[in-house]
Amino acid sequence: MKKAVLAALFLCLASALPAAAAQGPYLGVAGGLAVVHDSDIDEVPGPDDSDAEFDVGFGFNVAAGMRFDPVRVEAEFGLNNADMDGSEGRGLAGDITTMSFMLNGYYDLKIAAPVTPFFGAGLGIINAELEVNGREGDDTNFGYQLTAGVTSNINPHLDLDIYYRYQGAPDFEDNGIEMSYDSSLIFAGLRYSF
Repeated sequence: MKKAVLAALFLCLASALPAAAAQGPYLGVAGGLAVVHDSDIDEVPGPDDSDAEFDVGFGFNVAAGMRFDPVRVEAEFGLNNADMDGSEGRGLAGDITTMSFMLNGYYDLKIAAPVTPFFGAGLGIINAELEVNGREGDDTNFGYQLTAGVTSNINPHLDLDIYYRYQGAPDFEDNGIEMSYDSSLIFAGLRYSF
């Protein structure tokens, strides 16, 4: 999976190099629902691994990038949070808050339609602040994300993006807590091009 993500990001970024000229910088902001997938949690000392479930949480991100035709490259900061809803086998309480710092590449599919589909990939780091049954942990790992969505042009400078994003990272581990992490984000956002 990691090799496929790296290859996709490389292709997106490499395709920007031969672009004739940049169409200009942009700023973006987006927010929406953060769905943390069921997670394997191990507490040391404690019982065997548990499969934790999470409530639907929230997330947002801000980005600054450069638009080429048809490629975009951006730096992005994101914040997501979700509360633990319980587990199979034993009670768990807590939450996870992640902060991501990513470099994203996108490809806009130029088609004759009212909206422009796009897809992309990102690589960077993800910091997770964990709380499980009163015990807190903090860890930072390599992170990756895959995105697919559509853009609607509001005016020559403003675009509306609606997209799905899968975000993942290796296990987070600190203070006797080990937790697997992957999530689905359903976001809407605005992008202003200068």
